[in-house]
Amino acid sequence: SALHLACAHGHVYIVRLLMYLKCELDLRDEENRTALMKAIESQQEECATILLGQGADPNITDDKGNTALHYAVFEENFSIAEELLLHKADIEAKNKLG
Repeated sequence: SALHLACAHGHVYIVRLLMYLKCELDLRDEENRTALMKAIESQQEECATILLGQGADPNITDDKGNTALHYAVFEENFSIAEELLLHKADIEAKNKLG
C-alpha cells in the first residue's frame, strides 16, 4: 500500500498526509506485514512513532508469527521497542519459532 511504501522509505510527510486522509493503519501486505512493521524493519522510527500515535496495533502478526516488537528486536532498535511496550505490545508474544 502507499502507507507501507511511505513508511519503508521514511517519507514522514506522506505518512502524515495518509493519516489525515484516514488511511487504514493496519492494512497488511502479501506477507501479512503492517506499515508499522515496515517502518521498524526499515529503521524509520519517526514513521513508526506516528503510526503508534494514531492507534496502529503493535500485536498483529505476520506470516511467521512476528509482531512489531519482534521486528524491533531483530533490528536491535531498543528505543522503538520501548515505544511499542508503552503502546501495549505483548512482551510474551511468540512467533512460529517459539
